[in-house]
Amino acid sequence: MDTPGRTCERVEQVLEQQIAQVRTPEAAEAVVRHAEALTAGDTAEERARTTAATPRSAASAVELAAQTAPPAERVAAVLTTTAAEAAAETPEAPAVQEAALAALGSGSAPPGTERGRELLREAVLRRMNPLDHLDARLFLLVNSAPHPSWLDAAVDNVTVITRGGWVWAIGVAIAGVLGTREARRALALLLPSLLSTTAVVEYPVKSYFRRRRPFIDVVQALVVGRRPGGWSFPSGHTASSFTAALVLSTLWPRLSPLFFGLASCVGVSRVYAGAHYPSDVSFGALFGISLAALVRRLVGRWLDRAGRRRRRWRIR
Repeated sequence: MDTPGRTCERVEQVLEQQIAQVRTPEAAEAVVRHAEALTAGDTAEERARTTAATPRSAASAVELAAQTAPPAERVAAVLTTTAAEAAAETPEAPAVQEAALAALGSGSAPPGTERGRELLREAVLRRMNPLDHLDARLFLLVNSAPHPSWLDAAVDNVTVITRGGWVWAIGVAIAGVLGTREARRALALLLPSLLSTTAVVEYPVKSYFRRRRPFIDVVQALVVGRRPGGWSFPSGHTASSFTAALVLSTLWPRLSPLFFGLASCVGVSRVYAGAHYPSDVSFGALFGISLAALVRRLVGRWLDRAGRRRRRWRIR
């Protein structure tokens, strides 16, 4: 098996050669159409699992796509194969990601490659409806901002620790141990709210809309950390964070700017990381707040009734 450096070199070379073949807007449009056909109905996670089960090396798979695909589909085949290899749970995936970023990112590249990747990105954007086009432009504005290594590391850590919103529950539990008033009630309201939001957003809602991730749709998207599988709309990280912010703000209203500020940072980090469009984040916040308001009301009534029953038993 190749070393990571050799894998990166081989994949980058094939990508640069193929992207340089895109010389006109019409050719770019054709590549995007073929790429959409090759990936129709599949998530990145599904393609990654299939790729990981193949014994062929990542570099060999990309080279084979360049050699065997029909000429009209060759560039699209190389791009989609590279995306699948980069998302697969294999030791070679980080090297493939590095190669893809070098060839498709905003850094320097041979003139033909620079021209081709710009044509591809514009072709992707032209095929979007006006609202999606605006969404993608906003995504690129945030996602293509400077990515210092310390900030990338911080955003990757935020992604890990805020998954499912459980870090908020852990924080409330610690506050309870330290003697913070209302912490027990906050935890009783927060846990069912987080469970409900995660269950609704991550399964029926995402499965219904089936929106692909921006790093699949938008050429030149930068991805911080591992590329997530599954569908993009809405953002689950953002939904759970805004769920927690709403629940906690009802009990500690003076801290609501802090809670919603932290939730907003989580949302922006998902765009910066290349995992979501701005609209994914906006609707994730809306879903999180709406579901939290509903569940908090139902659970709150149950807690109040339970509290009244306990008080009556004490009086008796």
